[in-house]
Amino acid sequence: MQNIQIQDAEERTDQKFDDLDYSKALKQYQKFYKKAETNEDKMHYAIKVAECFQKLNRPKKSVEVFNQIDSLGAEIKGESAELYADALYNTGNYKEAKKWYNVAYKEPNSEHLSRIYQKRKNLSETSKLLNGNSVFEIKEASFNSEKDDFSPIAYKNGIVFVSNRNKGQTGGKKYAWDGGHFLDLFYADSVGNVSNFSKKINTSYHEGSATISPDGNTIVFTRSTAKEQSEEDVSLLKLFISKKDENDKWSKPIEFIWNLEEFSTGHPAFSPNGDRLYYASDRPNGIGGTDLYYSDLKDGNWSSPTLLGKHINSINDEVFPYISTDNKLYFSSDGWGGLGGLDIFVQDLENPAAKPTNMRAPINSSYDDLGGTITNNYQYFISSNRDNSSSEIQNDNILELVRIKFKGIVIDKLTRETIDNADIIIDNKIVTKSDDNGFFHVKYTDWNNQQTIYSQKVTYQGDSILGDSIRKKIANTELVVLELARPYIEGIVYDSVTKEPLIGRLTIKERSTKKEFSLFTDSTGYYKFPVLSNEHYDFIAERPKYFTQRRASNTEMNAVTKKNIALNPIIGQRIRIYYDFDKSNIRDDASHSLDTVVNVMRFNPTITIELSSHTDKRGRDSYNQLLSENRAKEAFDYAVKNGIEADRMTYKGYGETLPVVNCKNCTKEEHQLNRRTEFYVTGYLNEKGYFGKDFNKFYPDSLQEVLVDDDKELMRSNSNTITGIIEDKDNNISGISIKIKDDKGVKLSSQEIDNEGVFNIKVPNKYKYKIEVIRDGKLIKTKSISIEEFDGKNSFDTSIFL
Repeated sequence: MQNIQIQDAEERTDQKFDDLDYSKALKQYQKFYKKAETNEDKMHYAIKVAECFQKLNRPKKSVEVFNQIDSLGAEIKGESAELYADALYNTGNYKEAKKWYNVAYKEPNSEHLSRIYQKRKNLSETSKLLNGNSVFEIKEASFNSEKDDFSPIAYKNGIVFVSNRNKGQTGGKKYAWDGGHFLDLFYADSVGNVSNFSKKINTSYHEGSATISPDGNTIVFTRSTAKEQSEEDVSLLKLFISKKDENDKWSKPIEFIWNLEEFSTGHPAFSPNGDRLYYASDRPNGIGGTDLYYSDLKDGNWSSPTLLGKHINSINDEVFPYISTDNKLYFSSDGWGGLGGLDIFVQDLENPAAKPTNMRAPINSSYDDLGGTITNNYQYFISSNRDNSSSEIQNDNILELVRIKFKGIVIDKLTRETIDNADIIIDNKIVTKSDDNGFFHVKYTDWNNQQTIYSQKVTYQGDSILGDSIRKKIANTELVVLELARPYIEGIVYDSVTKEPLIGRLTIKERSTKKEFSLFTDSTGYYKFPVLSNEHYDFIAERPKYFTQRRASNTEMNAVTKKNIALNPIIGQRIRIYYDFDKSNIRDDASHSLDTVVNVMRFNPTITIELSSHTDKRGRDSYNQLLSENRAKEAFDYAVKNGIEADRMTYKGYGETLPVVNCKNCTKEEHQLNRRTEFYVTGYLNEKGYFGKDFNKFYPDSLQEVLVDDDKELMRSNSNTITGIIEDKDNNISGISIKIKDDKGVKLSSQEIDNEGVFNIKVPNKYKYKIEVIRDGKLIKTKSISIEEFDGKNSFDTSIFL
């Protein structure tokens, strides 16, 4: 009998759930959960409790329930795992949400893989949305209540908004869905006093979001048609229109001509001139669930609905439109990805992009963000059920967001790398500088007239951006980018024999200024340094066990000057000096070779050499031995006379024992080749002492960048690592490679993915990257990553969903 009673009670509760009475259903499921004796029963009721919390838009509570389930050791999979992930997504716990979406996605034969795949894809884009381009002061509207307050619009120096607060509510009835009162329109004046907007407009059921014409004489608002009975028979939304009479009172509302009896039409918004009305509707032949439409006012009549295109409407829901004075459409959507729930997007109606722009954090959050208005360039009013001090159960509240600062970045126009310590100038005054990552923030109090902003740094050509361009970038949540330019020399230092790159030390002298500085190449042999135009630069390239090289370069008017330097290893290198027959004195032509030896010794102060002298085969052995010793001594004395330390050289005569040409009847030319003095390197003296603290830089423990000059002015040039995985809902990742370019389309690196779809690519430090996914030679997907998303680190992990 008890089981029958429980079953009957559960059936009644299920019916309440089906009738959208989630508030009462929740209470009953919670009782069943407490009474459940097995983990299986607890799991069943906990899922129901979690679903109710989700329907009531209380994801934090849903997460708490799932955490309890998980602590019981119960297996969460399939749709339950998806529901858990949804709740985690809506509370901003993206890492855990990813984990549980992956669990749900692995469920065999799931009917919902496409939906879960899209959620995983949306989740992969959250990192860039968390980095907004503006700093806001966020505060709750003074007229918020403990209930729901949302959809603010400006009116008569105050705000008209929607609320289900108790005080001032029309009719006093409660709404089955969540147990709260029905919605009405309210008005908050400039000091926060709240009153019922109009008893002629508000009824005992729902009145929702509204719009008021620019002249203030017409209001269009949303009204529900009847009390909800079930999810299959939800009450519909309709638009109603009221006009002010001669006594400045609102007239009895009339229906909008394009309402439909079987489909909803609501969430109105006037265009800036009042001749066009935008609204949301789930009527047939749309693009997704609820889409945005408009009708034009012509000769006092509204034209038939026009569906906005796929650059605005998605396969899901678009709701709560608002049109700014510069003809930008702001609306909420859960179909374009985002931070969770409904996010606010913007689309320029005059110059539309391929898809709308997410307004990012902090305008958007992981919760529902909707129904906003802009009162000026710096102030937003939005609605959100994010955590706040007014509500512990995630009611909708109106938030006031005031822009305090906007964000920008300074980059090198040629290299696309970020520039630190650059001056940011407004009205000839330095208002801030770029930080270590090139970013800067400008206070709106410094930019109060939307002036041009200028940036400069020593050795760079400055750059400026007009105030109107800045305003547009801010509206589109884009960074303000200032591009400074300076020419530079770059090149590779490499082994002349193996062609392998070398870490080398370069000492560089700027001829006109006499400025001298040094730098080290990186592990790939690469170096780069800024230069002046039409300037001569002298190079000394050094590395232990290699001969020093001297080079020069003229930059002329080039933006980039290339200068590669080959270093010769000190192995098997010989310089030969030739003599007349039966002579030991230095010939004029031989003195040039000895001068070369002297210079090599000067430029390579750590090497020791042997001067070895040889004769041809003519004459007695003993005579030739003595002659070769005299010749070696003559070369030694010449080097000492020209400043080479004697203890760095030895000399030895070998007579005729080591001929170059081993001939019997030698020709005159062959005799000449055998009459010679040679020098070769025998060892090294105190290399560590010569290079000092720089010695270890030639042999780093790890292949890290060592591009640093004496005055720390060289570009930092630390490379970044982009790691990722390619996801395909059909698991078809064969034949895929990754190519990474900078924002100007210059290729930086490429790699084929492994069998798991993973890639790990090291790239130079740039302001922005474009990842191209190539399959069998064809571009199939692109993804952009900005330096913001690295969050100050040298690595970034991403997922790319095909």
